[in-house]
Amino acid sequence: MKQFYLVFMMAVLTINSVQSQKTYELKTATVYAHKSPDTVFGTWKFSVEDYEFYDNKLILLTFECNLEHAKVMLTDTSQKVISTFELPDEAKRLYKDYLGYVNVICVNHIYRIKIINDVIHLASMPMKDYQNYIMPCIDTIGKDIYFSNYQRDYPEFNYYCYNTETKVTTPFKTIIDEENRRGYNMEYYFLNSHDKLVARKLADEYKIDKHRIAATMSGLTTSVFYTPLYAPLYVMDDTVYVFDHYSNAILKYAGNHQLVDSIPVNYHHPKNWREWKHHIIVDKETKNIYALYEKFGYYTLMHIDRYTGKITGSFKLTNKYVKQIKIRNGEVFYVYRPFESLQQPFIYKELVINLCSLD
Repeated sequence: MKQFYLVFMMAVLTINSVQSQKTYELKTATVYAHKSPDTVFGTWKFSVEDYEFYDNKLILLTFECNLEHAKVMLTDTSQKVISTFELPDEAKRLYKDYLGYVNVICVNHIYRIKIINDVIHLASMPMKDYQNYIMPCIDTIGKDIYFSNYQRDYPEFNYYCYNTETKVTTPFKTIIDEENRRGYNMEYYFLNSHDKLVARKLADEYKIDKHRIAATMSGLTTSVFYTPLYAPLYVMDDTVYVFDHYSNAILKYAGNHQLVDSIPVNYHHPKNWREWKHHIIVDKETKNIYALYEKFGYYTLMHIDRYTGKITGSFKLTNKYVKQIKIRNGEVFYVYRPFESLQQPFIYKELVINLCSLD
C-alpha cells in the first residue's frame, strides 16, 4: 500500500509539473575561463619591491633583507637575470618619467637607469632640479609638455602646457575640491589667538596663504580626515584626457588646449565609497581605461568606456592584497606574496577579460 501511495504521489507531482510548464527566453551570456595567474618573475633568493617594463624585459628593484641594500636587475622573459647593479643609497621605488626613462628614487639620490648592451648603468641626477622640473611633467604632444603644480597638502592645483618652441606656458585647467577646501580653510579659525598670530606672521614671511599655514599647524593634511586630490591627466591619440572627479567628468582637450568634450562619470561614487581606491590605470597599448576598486582585500578593475564614461565590465584579480598593479597590452601585472607564506614577493600576470558585463 505504501509503495502504491508513493507511485501515486509521484504521478500527481509529474502531472502538476507538466501542467505548470512555461517557456522563458533567457539572455545569452558569454562565459570565459578564468585562467590562473602566471608567474612572470619569482625566486626564493630575494624579494621584488617594484618593477618597470623595458621593451620585452623587466627592470626590477629587489632586496634580500631591506631596501637599504637594494639592487636593480634586468631580467628577460625566461626569468633570467641579465644584469645587476647594487644601489649605493637606500631605495624607495622606481619611477618612469615623462621622457620614458626609468629612475630609482632613493632617500638621498635619484639615479637614472641606462641599459647599454643589456648591462645596467646608473647616472646620478641633481635631486632638487629633478623634483622641481622633471617630476611635475606628465606627458608630451609634439613640442608641448604637460605638467601641473600639484601639491599633496593643498586641495587645488592647475594643469599647464609648455611649448618648447615658443617658450610659452599656458594654464588650461584648474582642479579644485570646493567642499574639501572650505574645511581646509576653516582650520585657521579653529586656532587659538596665539596660533593665529603665528600663522599670520609665517604667512607674511614666506608669502603663503595663512590658511595653508594653519592647516599645516593643525596637522589636518596628515590626518585621516584629509583626502588628497586625485584628477590624473593622460595623453591618448594626441588628445589630453583629464579625469576631473570633482566636476564628475572626463574632460578632453585638443592640441590647442581647447576643451572639445566633457563626458559625465559617476564610477567614483560607488555605494560603498571605501571601495573606490582613487586610482585610474590606462593600458597605453590597447587604450583601455580602468578604475581600481578593492573589497575584502581583492582588487577589481572596472573598464571605463572613454566615449561614454560608463562602466562596461569588470575583472576581479585572483590573488589578495596585491601591490604595484600595472596593465600592459591587455594583461595586468602585480607583486604578490601569499598570505602567511615563506615565499618571497613574486611578479604575476593575468589576462584581463571583462568576465562580468554590466550592461
